[in-house]
Amino acid sequence: MTMQRDDLDPIDIHVGAQLKALRTTARLTQAELAGALGVTFQQVQKYEKGVNRMAASTLARAAAALNCSVTDFYPKADADAAQPGRQDVLGELAGLYDKMGKRQQDALLTTARALADVRR
Repeated sequence: MTMQRDDLDPIDIHVGAQLKALRTTARLTQAELAGALGVTFQQVQKYEKGVNRMAASTLARAAAALNCSVTDFYPKADADAAQPGRQDVLGELAGLYDKMGKRQQDALLTTARALADVRR
């Protein structure tokens, strides 16, 4: 029996989205992260989708592998938590960035920096 997204715990989904965003930012493949965690890449896929929960020990190994804190996986009580899907967007952007050539990456960063300056 396959679990539907509506049946999944929102925190597990958030932790999975954070795992994916942090993994793609670190430029690790699912297989590379799986090796660091001692699981299969299919298990990493399930973690990232929130289908399977991560044990505390696995979460600690993931934080070490991704050079972050365990708390980085959990929802924040600040403005980030009020932006649903933000981590999904960051993960998608990181994935797209990785598919670009150096010139496109530089152009994207220049554009993002220019847009950020407009809002200051």
